[in-house]
Amino acid sequence: MLEGVDSEAGPPLARRRDIDTRLDAVRARLKALRERAMDTDMRWTAGSSERLKAAQRHATEAHAAAVQVLASSAEAFRNAAEAHEQAASLHERTAASGIGNVPGHERQAALHWAAAAADRQRAERALSLLSDYERAGPAGSEEPSDGVAQ
Repeated sequence: MLEGVDSEAGPPLARRRDIDTRLDAVRARLKALRERAMDTDMRWTAGSSERLKAAQRHATEAHAAAVQVLASSAEAFRNAAEAHEQAASLHERTAASGIGNVPGHERQAALHWAAAAADRQRAERALSLLSDYERAGPAGSEEPSDGVAQ
């Protein structure tokens, strides 16, 4: 009656084996991909940790360098202020003695006194920044700064 109809409930046995083989291959590939993904995740996590440590180390080094620059700047401004004060004093003594161009020496003395005052302000500003920067500590650091400029 029913011609051409396969009476078997499922695919032929050879076809079933072929399908099972392919499914096993797919399962094996999925397992390999999952393991590789886990390895990659573990490497990524380990790498992230190393990158974070390296970034913190760089931040600490940059912070120490900035502290050193600010301390050096403050010292340089103080030294410049002292040099301007000495030059101003010399010009005042020269003008008071009546040697050379007295009005010129008086102008030079005034200019050096102004420069000395500006350099003192710059030194104070650098010290203020240094104090703030030392208190802040390096970015990303969980350790407080020791406040020592090297």
